[in-house]
Amino acid sequence: MRQMLVVLLVLEFASVRAEDASAAPDFSKYPQTESFRYFVGGHTNAAWHLQCTNLLVISAFPSGDRYALQYCTTESGKVIEYRDVYKWAIQSLHSKEIAETNLTSLRSAIRQLPVESVSPPIERLVIVSFRRGTNWITRSYDSGVLPKPLRQIYDLIGERFESKKDR
Repeated sequence: MRQMLVVLLVLEFASVRAEDASAAPDFSKYPQTESFRYFVGGHTNAAWHLQCTNLLVISAFPSGDRYALQYCTTESGKVIEYRDVYKWAIQSLHSKEIAETNLTSLRSAIRQLPVESVSPPIERLVIVSFRRGTNWITRSYDSGVLPKPLRQIYDLIGERFESKKDR
């Protein structure tokens, strides 16, 4: 019985990992500017995010790769959001703590994010990275047709006006 349980747990873990691997976004279709590579690199540095206890990181590019709207939420519920103008400035930085009930809802919404990544025009690209156990997972979505769980995430952490105005 114990061996069967271990096998089931291993199979479940393997299927989650395979599912995540198939969802890795392909950012090669976007202009490979220095700024875009910088913003994408901020999502793919798993060791840094896991060490910093980040739960969720989101980047949106409403004006192409000139700047990114950045959101970061830690495991303890601290949220920071700002506009990052590459090699120039961090603008309009805000931080807050979300309540434990909202943090529970946030974790639930993250688990419900669609596995499939999409490649919309850069002005509608939203990159979402999050912690799942000891894995750091990155996906991409279209801000023009946000999946319901991502809409819930924005409602929980607060969405910047710049990304709202285009919808």
